[in-house]
Amino acid sequence: MLGPLTLGLLVVAGRIVAGLIGVAVPDALGTIGFSVAALLALWLALEGAMVQRHGLETMDRGGSIQRAARYLLVAVTTLAGLIVSVRFVALSLPWAFETQNTAAQVLGVLLVAALVTTLYRTLTAARKGYSSEQ
Repeated sequence: MLGPLTLGLLVVAGRIVAGLIGVAVPDALGTIGFSVAALLALWLALEGAMVQRHGLETMDRGGSIQRAARYLLVAVTTLAGLIVSVRFVALSLPWAFETQNTAAQVLGVLLVAALVTTLYRTLTAARKGYSSEQ
C-alpha cells in the first residue's frame, strides 16, 4: 500500500506546485516526472518493508550518502503529503463554511489541528535529533 500512496502523493504534489508557480509541463517532461515518482515510490516501499522487518535502525545502514538519500526520500515524501493536505484543506474548508456544513467544518478544523501538531512534532524531533548529534 505504501508504494501506490507515495506515487499518488508525489505526482499530485508535483502538479500542485507546478500549477501554483504557473509552469506548463510538457508531456515528455511529465512522463519523466511520473517515472521518477514511480521509482521513488518503489524505493520508499522497499525502505518501509525493511523498517517493518528489521526495525528503524535499518534507515542508518550504509555510508553517509546512502543514509542521507534515505532521509531525503522520506523528507520529500513527507513534504509532498503536506502539500497535498494543505491544498485539500484550502479547497474544502471554504466550501464547508460557504455551505454551512457543520460536519465538514469540524473535520476541516480537526485536519488543520492535526497538520499543525504533526508539523510541530516533526520539527521539534528533528531539532532535538540534530542538536544531540553535535
